[in-house]
Amino acid sequence: MQNANMLSSRDGGSGASGGISGFLSGGVKPVAVLFGIYFILSIAIRVSLPNSLTLDEAEQSLNSQFWLLGYGPQPPFYNWVQNLFVGALDISLLSLALPRFGMLFLVYLFMGLAARELQVSRSFAGLAMLSLTLLPQVSFMPQQDLTHTIALLMATSLFFYGLCRTLVRPDWQGYAIIGVAIGIGTISKYNFVILPTATIVAVALDRDWRARLLDPRMLLAAVICIAIVLPHAVWLLGNLDLATRGTLGKMVESDAPQGIFRVTKALGSLLVACLAFGALAVVVLALAFKSSVKRAVRAGDRWTTLFGRIMLFSLVGVVAVVLVAGTTRITERWLDPYLLALPLYLLLKFDRAGADLGLGFKRLVPVFLVIMAVVLVPGPAKVLTAGLLGPPGRINMPFADLAKQIRTEDRPATILALGMHLSGNIRMQFPDVPVFDIDSASGKRAMRDLAPPVLVIEADGDGAVVEPKLDAAMLESATGLSATDFRTRLVPYHRAPDRNMGFRYLWLR
Repeated sequence: MQNANMLSSRDGGSGASGGISGFLSGGVKPVAVLFGIYFILSIAIRVSLPNSLTLDEAEQSLNSQFWLLGYGPQPPFYNWVQNLFVGALDISLLSLALPRFGMLFLVYLFMGLAARELQVSRSFAGLAMLSLTLLPQVSFMPQQDLTHTIALLMATSLFFYGLCRTLVRPDWQGYAIIGVAIGIGTISKYNFVILPTATIVAVALDRDWRARLLDPRMLLAAVICIAIVLPHAVWLLGNLDLATRGTLGKMVESDAPQGIFRVTKALGSLLVACLAFGALAVVVLALAFKSSVKRAVRAGDRWTTLFGRIMLFSLVGVVAVVLVAGTTRITERWLDPYLLALPLYLLLKFDRAGADLGLGFKRLVPVFLVIMAVVLVPGPAKVLTAGLLGPPGRINMPFADLAKQIRTEDRPATILALGMHLSGNIRMQFPDVPVFDIDSASGKRAMRDLAPPVLVIEADGDGAVVEPKLDAAMLESATGLSATDFRTRLVPYHRAPDRNMGFRYLWLR
């Protein structure tokens, strides 16, 4: 541990000394302030956009009506957090945005706290936080439409904080943090479990750190983890097919080759995913510390070895999943927990190679700020340019205008909608009315006992007029109620009045 406590401080006279760079070089706190302001701005932008939802937002809107131990293919942690916000603030764009961007803020904060435990220099932790913007899966994709993956990223960063703290200064708090992180990670995304498994192997290979695994306080971590996971695990035992069907279906192509060709294709997909995940970070940091690149390749210590092994063993775990499950498609999103530490690993390599971190920080701050600004643009841009560069997007869909028209006819006591995206959006427009997705098992059960009048609604494509997907006779038979004729509405998209979205609905009374 002595080497870990004697790491060099290379902020140097050439480093950032004034302006925004000087402010951010102060460590975790000033960078946390920057990200706090940034995510408040992100929330404000999302709330200012039309009151229509993306796919993941619609899923949360629909599921926030119920407290369940499991909701389907995705573990329930994010749903539970979302339900707390909806319970406190009611369903709204604000209550949907707060947990999403709040967790994103914690991703950066926990990784900064992890980096601070390594005691490199005052600016190193802030640099590690800002370098996460070089990972598109952390900076760009969550701004578009992610929920469960954001929870996974938060749990991963918390895990690394607990790990670094425990290895540097083992105490019961560090082990408790590890237990909380593993528990949350497991019920955020099932693939998280590969990360702590790989970490145990990596730590066990270090002769001095191996004792941390045998510390009695590991029992505390295990108890906390089990307490968090157990409720959902009980549900999972009885719903294994429901929980795994969707994920495996996305990973396996119906026409995929067999045998060695399947494995080769899957490994090629994994390689491409790794490059897509980390190439930008590697290139930008290499350019910022270009005089130290060759030395950094060879430089390292027990920390770089540890993080390198964790990433390597995690990817070996992914390969094992490929071989056992017969998967053929791996996307960079599934690598989030395994490669999140890549910027921290690269920065450690450059530090051990003697790079001037202060100078690098000054070079990189403008890059970080540009990335942060650029990733805020697509959301508003898609809304403002709807119909100009392709069909209008989901946020431009006119659910609010449709709801106004429906209210002129009657007030529904229950709503049945076809499809999760439509159901979640209708729930936003009728927050006091129970909404069920007809495609789901809960929707089919709900049809047995409905309070009339019941609104049954489906959506067509962009201005399309097609035959109903729902059958009025079937609905009457399933509910015991009488159906009106189907009515069709063509409602203009937001910001694209020359384009219409088609809706078809009937009433059950």
